[in-house]
Amino acid sequence: MKHADENNTITDEVFTKILLSRTTMGLKTQSEYLARVANSPGRVTFDQFRQFMSLLNDIGDLDVALRVFQLSKMPVTPDEFQRAVRVCTGNPMDKRLLELTFEIFDDNGDGALSYEEFIKVMKQQKRKQGTVDIQKSEETWKNFTRCVRQRQKFLQ
Repeated sequence: MKHADENNTITDEVFTKILLSRTTMGLKTQSEYLARVANSPGRVTFDQFRQFMSLLNDIGDLDVALRVFQLSKMPVTPDEFQRAVRVCTGNPMDKRLLELTFEIFDDNGDGALSYEEFIKVMKQQKRKQGTVDIQKSEETWKNFTRCVRQRQKFLQ
């Protein structure tokens, strides 16, 4: 992982930069998010990073789960967010990653996330970058390479 230390971890600030670099938000707005974690001593492991990227792959499902809160004008607490993540991905979010998510995206500091604070920002990311499938099987890879080779033969 680029910017990783010898323990394969990155700072909270680098993690936030990676997330925000894939959005359409301007640098001034990004700096507001980065200021929230600038002095954070925490570090993100590769497994935590991978878990968050997996969550972003399921952002559509999470969007549906959290839209109920938006429609009822209720903010999402960490426990409710955790429940939604578990339903969407099949796995609970790492506790440290959950805390960091709220630290980064809780704009008004109320300890809860609104739809606009998280989903809207992360959906900008998906539109700009697409999804990243981090769990491709070897068989899928073989099928993909076979297809590319066949296509190359066809084009020659």
